[in-house]
Amino acid sequence: MSPALTLLLLVAAQPPGLTVDAATVDRGDLLGGPALKQTFRVTNSHPTESFAITGLDSTCGCLRRSISRNELKPGESADVTVEINTLTQPDGPQTWVFKLKHRPKSAEKDHPDDELQLRLKAKLSREVTVSPPMVAITTSSEAATTITLTDKRAKPLSVKALTTTSAHITARRGASDRTVELTFSKEIPAGTHDDTLVITTTDPQYSELRVPIRCIKKSADVVRILPEVLDVELTAGKGSGLLQLRRTDGKALQIASVESKLPGVTATWSSGSGSVATVKLSVAQDRAGEKGKGDIVIKFTEPTGHERTVPITWSGN
Repeated sequence: MSPALTLLLLVAAQPPGLTVDAATVDRGDLLGGPALKQTFRVTNSHPTESFAITGLDSTCGCLRRSISRNELKPGESADVTVEINTLTQPDGPQTWVFKLKHRPKSAEKDHPDDELQLRLKAKLSREVTVSPPMVAITTSSEAATTITLTDKRAKPLSVKALTTTSAHITARRGASDRTVELTFSKEIPAGTHDDTLVITTTDPQYSELRVPIRCIKKSADVVRILPEVLDVELTAGKGSGLLQLRRTDGKALQIASVESKLPGVTATWSSGSGSVATVKLSVAQDRAGEKGKGDIVIKFTEPTGHERTVPITWSGN
């Protein structure tokens, strides 16, 4: 018996693991905009082995997913449900591929996951458009943007209700019945936030439109430092430079300490209680003809806990 035939027989003799009722589902012609929801029924067909479901991967980012159970004993089944936001998908034929990752419970920890591939197909066309279909905004304070619904049908839909998944994002009707004004509060914490605007309409076919929102909130520059990089020119091996610090909200600015681990670099600073302060840096090391660079760290009593790092450079002559 040839080695290839032996390998084929061994593979064929392996009992099945996870199986699915229909690995590919074609939903045919659908309206673009409403969410597309599909459930796949997965069964453990192995006679003795239990399987752990470890994940569900997809190339589509516009997806909500759920798995009814994460461990399947022989003969048990689970529902794998996916929901695609077709509002952000282009018109025409679409195929979404999902990889259900799983492994035998008896496998070693370093055993690679097996994959069961699931496919969902549909052909999208739309009568109603939302512009933009997703919102991405970067801000360090308050912000606002407008979303417009376009419906060219003889009887266009109307917006019935607006909600968001964030307490820091408010939505209200704009100048017309099919515009939405989004406002982002200055209280949004720093970082990246993924939320959703839910538009409820009077049209049963488009009863709910979900607009993804990504807000990147940057920390406000509470303390402005000029210059941002301090270049100290050395004369006869020594020199000095001045930093001006200003609190942008006009409140008191108080420096707690200025730290430097650079040999020969010392700092003094003003201790006033106003919104402006100064830091004087002195380079007192004989480095004529050399160049150097490093950082100093300024820590503040006001604003409480605030800390800034300022690069410094020097050049000798």
